[in-house]
Amino acid sequence: MDAKPHRALVLVRTQPLLTVSDVARRLGVSIRAVYAMVAQNRIPYLKPPGTNLLRFDPEEYLEWERGKSSK
Repeated sequence: MDAKPHRALVLVRTQPLLTVSDVARRLGVSIRAVYAMVAQNRIPYLKPPGTNLLRFDPEEYLEWERGKSSK
């Protein structure tokens, strides 16, 4: 039985990821408040492997924001 070669999945993004500053500006809160929301798992975020950077997927952010405002 021949093993198939491993293939990496490459995702093509149509929009760049949002930064902590971007999200703070959109929400009208401080950067510290965004970090607190992340620490409390109140907002969806991404953390690229091997980094301490926080990023936010624009589509996930918009979906979260819509869900937050409908409550």
